[in-house]
Amino acid sequence: MASSLKDTSDALAAAVEAAGKSTVTVSARRGRPASGIVWDKGVVLTSSHAIENEDEITVDDGDKEHKATLVGRDAASDLAVLRVDGLGAAPASRGGTTRVGELVLAVGRAPDLRATLGVVGATTSRQRGWRGGGMDGLLLTDARLYQGFSGGPLVNAAGEVVGVNSWYYGAEDTKALPVAVAERVAQSLLAHGKVKQPYLGIGTQPVYLPDDVRSKVGQDTGLMVINVEAGSPAAGAGVMQGDTLVGIDDTPVTGMRELFSALRGVEVGSEHTLKVVRAGAATDVKVKVGEREPQD
Repeated sequence: MASSLKDTSDALAAAVEAAGKSTVTVSARRGRPASGIVWDKGVVLTSSHAIENEDEITVDDGDKEHKATLVGRDAASDLAVLRVDGLGAAPASRGGTTRVGELVLAVGRAPDLRATLGVVGATTSRQRGWRGGGMDGLLLTDARLYQGFSGGPLVNAAGEVVGVNSWYYGAEDTKALPVAVAERVAQSLLAHGKVKQPYLGIGTQPVYLPDDVRSKVGQDTGLMVINVEAGSPAAGAGVMQGDTLVGIDDTPVTGMRELFSALRGVEVGSEHTLKVVRAGAATDVKVKVGEREPQD
């Protein structure tokens, strides 16, 4: 038993050591440094809320302090990307899907390397972000976040990054943005300096479909369109108030979660088919997805 416990302890310490090599200190607000993750060569991912002074950002890898510049930030996910010239730290190793019950470690460097241990207790569905934007499902853990841990990695027992920690995902429970979502946001910020949010311009509410419609579309529920914004992509495509959205392309839409999930997989400017029920008949509507204006 003692040997097994020591083996586990040694493995967790090794995981923190491995993750610590790509965990940095980010200083961009007076007296309150945050953590960051070396995401690529010369690129650091951190928390957007920790960047209060965009013109004076420094990154410390534990050996040397470097000047950094802001590439872009996204309020909805609370992520920001920094470019750091001369940063020699290796990019973090990223993991895959994390299971409920899996051991994880919250790691931070603000300014010294620290870590806490916990388990993934649950995952949340898509929810409203701290600035009002839509945010993908989060990992809920009991790995405590110390001051300065925001922007640092949540890692698995192998030292692989499985999430990005932030106080701004919620104060009552420790929450982390899954690594796959962080990767998508980081790629968009590097390419465009912002996250392009797909936009249709409709307001909807879940409804049960009439029996005769259920048999036609093969599902029990959909989203009734209760308003269409003037000048929106949906308005231009001919979507009407009273239509019931039941699918996007080949993906069924039975509720808000499915709609958000489908929109996450499309690009701004791409054309897609909305499957709607209008006057009891299934109809296809072609729409070119627009871009939602960023929220301050």
